[in-house]
Amino acid sequence: MQPLSVLIVGVGGLGKCMVQEALERGLRVSVLVRNRAKLEGELGEESIAKLSKITVGDGTHTKVLDKAMTGVDVVLSGLGADPNLAFELAAAVKRNGVKKLCWPGGTTNVMADDGVTPNYKQLLHLGSWVEGAYRAHGACIDAIRQADINYMIFCPGRMESVGRRSPDVRRSVQINRDAGPFVSYEDAAWVMLEAATTNTYDGQLVSAATKF
Repeated sequence: MQPLSVLIVGVGGLGKCMVQEALERGLRVSVLVRNRAKLEGELGEESIAKLSKITVGDGTHTKVLDKAMTGVDVVLSGLGADPNLAFELAAAVKRNGVKKLCWPGGTTNVMADDGVTPNYKQLLHLGSWVEGAYRAHGACIDAIRQADINYMIFCPGRMESVGRRSPDVRRSVQINRDAGPFVSYEDAAWVMLEAATTNTYDGQLVSAATKF
């Protein structure tokens, strides 16, 4: 049986780590990016050579998405807080018979530890951006849910690279609860690929944190 085929849309910080995680898992990995030269700078020749397919184009264009999703089992987005992209990706996933969409949301859109208070209300002291993030991510979540597809939405706090994955990311995972204020790109990539390759987190809002 052939390995699972995944398409990663956007290869910035999170997307790059998802490509590396997917390759380590032995998956067939394709990417959709706007800029081929930037992709090559991010991944390097060795990783580029391992990719099954590279599609260059705008991830909100129907023809580009349909081309990129040919033969793909699961789509993972490296980009969040973009309702238009969420809508178009979800529609293309349904149109092309893709099994699942894994999307990165934000910790504003899960519940606080008490399971009752929307987490964005706990974060309003951080500034006016909090409610804006909550609404933008909420619009993405709504677009994906309304598309009637299988999905997982990852809702972490702040992300950046720390250069390594934690030894036990799974232990920090929370379902529809805030897991903490920070998660590394490496740990986030593990959660996204775990969701892509299993049914553990299907239809869920998932959070995780990197502990130091």
